[in-house]
Amino acid sequence: MSWLIPRNELTAEQIRAIELSTSEHKVIFGAPGSGKTQILLHRARYLIDKYNISPDRFHIFVYTNVLKSYIRSALDLLNLPESCVSTLDAWCLNFYRTKISNKVPWDTEANCPDFVSIRKAVFDKICNSKTSMSLYDFILVDEGQDLDSISFKMLSIISKHITVCIDHKQRIYEKGLDEHEILKTLGINKRNITLLDAFRCCPYIVKLGSYFIENEDERNAYIRQSRTEQGERETPLLYYAANFDDEKQKLIELLRIRLAKNEKIGILVPQNRQVFGFAKGLLSAGFNVEWSSKPGEGSYNFNSHQPKILTFHGAKGLTFDTIIIPRLVNKSFQRFNEQEITRLLFVGITRAEKWVALLSNKKNGLPQLYKLNTLAQQGFLTIQENQRTVKLQEEQREIDDNKLLDLL
Repeated sequence: MSWLIPRNELTAEQIRAIELSTSEHKVIFGAPGSGKTQILLHRARYLIDKYNISPDRFHIFVYTNVLKSYIRSALDLLNLPESCVSTLDAWCLNFYRTKISNKVPWDTEANCPDFVSIRKAVFDKICNSKTSMSLYDFILVDEGQDLDSISFKMLSIISKHITVCIDHKQRIYEKGLDEHEILKTLGINKRNITLLDAFRCCPYIVKLGSYFIENEDERNAYIRQSRTEQGERETPLLYYAANFDDEKQKLIELLRIRLAKNEKIGILVPQNRQVFGFAKGLLSAGFNVEWSSKPGEGSYNFNSHQPKILTFHGAKGLTFDTIIIPRLVNKSFQRFNEQEITRLLFVGITRAEKWVALLSNKKNGLPQLYKLNTLAQQGFLTIQENQRTVKLQEEQREIDDNKLLDLL
């Protein structure tokens, strides 16, 4: 079953976004679960049919190869070609090779093309061209908050019309732009439509995700957006493990339970090396998991129910029934600052439609998790500790109490 919803099942608000005019560039703002990616694909089909546009005169840009694979998995349903979706870096690399030089700038440290230099060279080539560089009738951009100003200026030159979907709360790349900067670069005064309803995430997940939105007004607005009915009453889980082996066993237990429910599962980690580590461990435990051996690559089958192991960045824009986030400890997030960690957790949690499990430990767990105690008291989250840990803590408290009595 595909993640793409048929057009006749979309809301009136989503249809209105699909059918926005092309008189100027359009910016669509929407929280997780509001259907931004759904709208972009259906809008592509709508504009093709309305203006009789050939396949080579439109393009859909995404930020990661994983999201490219995810979107491509549903293109057949709208009779759209796979070639119409790519990352901007891949497009620039192809343009560079065909229009500038076969010798590509190389990043020796990362052992890959120097995409920053390539993008700038392509931008300069397009700006200085003596002929028209209007290559497309329309361009659609998903997760637009992750692109920089050069990218938007370049897209404005090569296309007559741009529709971009954004949510600044999900900006987790350093060079991305905020909404005001995107509007200014595109030459428009305000966003054209705000998707007010979040249909994907159940209320428990919305409530959990809201704890990682720092702005109070935005947090309250996000909570009010939830329109998904809660089916099975199942609260998200925060599990404090005794050690890594205990955490691993809990992950295995949860995977078996969710797979028995025939759910699509995403396992999210902050670092690329952890993707390989968890894949190796789960394969040895007998799980048929999918993972990519190369950072940012999109070798996943999104029509299968095999659990997917990805980084937070790789999971941008994706949807799963269940999200499990292990290793929520300080060591895993050393290269991120406090605000970046908060945004990563928001993005990770809101990839889920039905259920979320957070795995950590009390000794060096992320401090951002401690604020969730209030959520548990309100009945929106279940917090569990390894029983052996609880028993040892109780024994230690009893010893401390006895010492206190002796002193008295």
